[in-house]
Amino acid sequence: MNPMQSIFTSIINVLNENKIEHVLVGGLAVNYYGFSRVTQDMDFMMVVPDTNKIVAIMKNAGFTSYSVQPLVMFFKNPNDPIRVDFLRIDPETFSQIMQSAISTEILGCPIKIPSLSNLLAMKLHSLNQSPVRGKDFEDIVWLSIFNKVDEKNILHPLAKKYATEALYQQIYEKINHEKSKLIDL
Repeated sequence: MNPMQSIFTSIINVLNENKIEHVLVGGLAVNYYGFSRVTQDMDFMMVVPDTNKIVAIMKNAGFTSYSVQPLVMFFKNPNDPIRVDFLRIDPETFSQIMQSAISTEILGCPIKIPSLSNLLAMKLHSLNQSPVRGKDFEDIVWLSIFNKVDEKNILHPLAKKYATEALYQQIYEKINHEKSKLIDL
């Protein structure tokens, strides 16, 4: 078992044993939708009413290096290269995401991932908050291309809600540029 799969399995088992509802986001969720990119972390979204409980659970599982921020917790086992991130979210938003979440299997474990539109919304929100996150920009572009997302009727309304018109225009132009290169092949 490779380090990513081993850590992923360990985290899923720990979360399930402690009845912590979660959804996989980030690079591994992006990979599920057909855009493969390398990732050195695992991102989970969850409601975290008790930060101390999560820290204790993760420390007990060997993740002794950690940082707790207002909206995210970072964990790392000092002997492993993979970081585990828990993004904290309010219960109402989490419930909405879970209603349309997809049950699948990733790295040999059953897991839920957000619907494509929710994943795109998360990426747009993240990109809008931190425009230097180039991976979110590329994720949006390639997820849209690979999944034949209707830019005007699906992506544009999401961008209006979670980002800006200017950001949407940049993404739209990049999608069309990349599509034209694919057609030329």
